[in-house]
Amino acid sequence: MKIINQSPFQRLRNSLLSRYVLIIATALVFIPVLIPVSFAASWAVNRMLITDGQESYQLPYGSAYDLEQMWHKQAKALDGAPPEKINAKLTALKEQYPDAALFWVDGEGFTQLQLPVQPAHPEKWSAEHTIAFMKAGINSDPYTVVALIGGSEKTGQGFMVFELPRSYLSFQNRPSDTRFYGLFMALIFGIFILLSYLFFRDIRKRLLRLESSMTRVGDNGLPSLTDEGRPDEIGRLEQAFNHMVNQLEEGRRREWEEEELRKNLIANLSHDLRTPLTVLGSHLYSIAKEPLSSQGQQSLSLMQTKLDDLDHLIDHLLSYNLLTSGRYAMSIQLQDVHRIVRESAAAWYPVWEKAGMTIDIDLPEEPLKWAIDRQGFRRVLDNLFQNVVRHAGSGKYVGIHTTGWRGRTALVITDHGPGLDTASNAKGAGLGLAIVDLLLREMGLLLDAESSSAGARFIIYPAS
Repeated sequence: MKIINQSPFQRLRNSLLSRYVLIIATALVFIPVLIPVSFAASWAVNRMLITDGQESYQLPYGSAYDLEQMWHKQAKALDGAPPEKINAKLTALKEQYPDAALFWVDGEGFTQLQLPVQPAHPEKWSAEHTIAFMKAGINSDPYTVVALIGGSEKTGQGFMVFELPRSYLSFQNRPSDTRFYGLFMALIFGIFILLSYLFFRDIRKRLLRLESSMTRVGDNGLPSLTDEGRPDEIGRLEQAFNHMVNQLEEGRRREWEEEELRKNLIANLSHDLRTPLTVLGSHLYSIAKEPLSSQGQQSLSLMQTKLDDLDHLIDHLLSYNLLTSGRYAMSIQLQDVHRIVRESAAAWYPVWEKAGMTIDIDLPEEPLKWAIDRQGFRRVLDNLFQNVVRHAGSGKYVGIHTTGWRGRTALVITDHGPGLDTASNAKGAGLGLAIVDLLLREMGLLLDAESSSAGARFIIYPAS
């Protein structure tokens, strides 16, 4: 996929930053216009709600003078009334003035009915309490009216009190001509918030879609392509991501083709080399029957050794090819590893004796059960034993034993050769050990190799 280059002007026009700066700039430019427009709209709506163009707002309970006259009139009307009648009257007045607080005190100074109950008032009123209460109510909030029940002190019925917040006695709660101004400003601010929300929601949605494509793996083991949106920063990121996925797919395809070519080449070469090697082997066998000088016998022995090495190398190539292509047949079953190791060591015993090697085998009698492929594990052992003979024969030692390793029982094969980093090993041990590692991984086993000037240790143990 080709990524299209954009001019600086196109990049600026398609930039997310430019779009959001445009939203902010538009809001700032329109503020001087929207403020007077909001005032005008608020005034117009307010005028529409006023009947006949005249203000109809009235004080909800009348003026302070009206309330004072009313309260004294009601108190005087209760002359000689029993407490029950006084309570009933205050209850009826509470319904008429729901925002007021009412209570009365009898002639003995005890607080009677309170609507609502006010804990700050004393249960028994003294002269000092009464005077202090009346002084506190002068020109204070709430507006307070005190009236003697019956109209005079001679009745001895006490007094009753009317309290009302002064906000109900002024025009400060009258609706303003601009009472809808805040509503219009909130509406304008809400529109700006909505535009910003939609802007960032779109960004978040596209980023989440891109994240989903990055984390969703297809059948080919690669991320999935994502849908490309507008050609802004996120759009260019989506375009670059798709380009990367296409490049990976192309690289994966070329890698697969090269791998198939390599496997076919190895398989064909291995099979094609078998025939000339067999012919060479038969001729060497025939020549060995002829009378030769000591120099000829040495040369013939050297050619036979190298022919055997080449045969083993071809065998390794075939095995490696089968393992890497997943065509190496295995039958995983629970097997006694100790028994397989003993059988394999017995087959190699004459080879080790011929090479003059000290053989140190120390395996417990109890079985060691691992889930392995019997033939595959024997192939692992043969490769490791062969590695000891070919590349560590100078140490004249081979050791086989078990030990604890990383919390598991492990099989250890030891030699006293020059180690794994020498030129001798570089000539042929690498492919054999690679096959060992692949076979062990197929059986759920791991191989740790330790090397020093004193020799090498190969440690085989279960992965879990």
